[in-house]
Amino acid sequence: MAAEPPTGRVEGWRTLVQRGVDTAADFSDVVAQRLGAAADPRAKLLRKRRWALRGTVFFTFSTGLWIAVTGVLASWEVIPAWVLPIPASIAVGAAFLATLTFLRWRWLKRSPLPPERRVRRLPPWGSAARQPIAALNSAERGLFSLLGVMERGNMLPADELRDVVDAANQTSATMTATANEVVSMEKAATSAPQSLVHLTPTIRAFTAQLDSGVRQYNEMVEAAARLVSAANSGSMSSSPMSAQRQRHELGNATDRLAGWAQAFDELGHLRGA
Repeated sequence: MAAEPPTGRVEGWRTLVQRGVDTAADFSDVVAQRLGAAADPRAKLLRKRRWALRGTVFFTFSTGLWIAVTGVLASWEVIPAWVLPIPASIAVGAAFLATLTFLRWRWLKRSPLPPERRVRRLPPWGSAARQPIAALNSAERGLFSLLGVMERGNMLPADELRDVVDAANQTSATMTATANEVVSMEKAATSAPQSLVHLTPTIRAFTAQLDSGVRQYNEMVEAAARLVSAANSGSMSSSPMSAQRQRHELGNATDRLAGWAQAFDELGHLRGA
């Protein structure tokens, strides 16, 4: 029986190691995605509301239970009188905690929910689309944190805030779809090396568009940060012209980003036609 060629063994080990690296990378991406979702301000507020409501229900039930226990013990003549204050005190404490948790739930219920932020997985390690999407995720976290500050401080009208959120979501969707196309082409090039020479220019063009989208997104984040900074420094209240200028800059950045996303999305539809 002929021995297996050394090159075949090396190739087998290389494939095995690559699979292990890919599995570890996928696992780390899933963990990062879960952590990002847990740190989302909207998800945090919703969790606080749920826990406050659960606390209200639990302590309300406990209050009723211990009131019933106190009543039952009071109806038994064999129970000494000094025992009754014990369950009665527990009932009073539970009622106090139920009131606190209910007030906290009402206060959290009145707090406006931060805009919803989409959580996406990063492209695989080694993909040309990974770095732009990672930069997009970072910029998106910063933008939605700033939007929460602007919403709580009434720094922008509701319709302008919606325009910013819509532009951000449209851009994220366009860039995610583009990144998926890049990953698909990279997988095709790996499976069929002869196609690499034909796919490389398209991969580079799509990656350049992703970089352009990240730059446009960062410009909008910077404009939002300047608006928040001006509002907190008091320059907006002392100078209406300054407030108008900061809002105008944010509006222009939003329009440019929305225009880029729409143009690139339409270009993708034309390619697919």
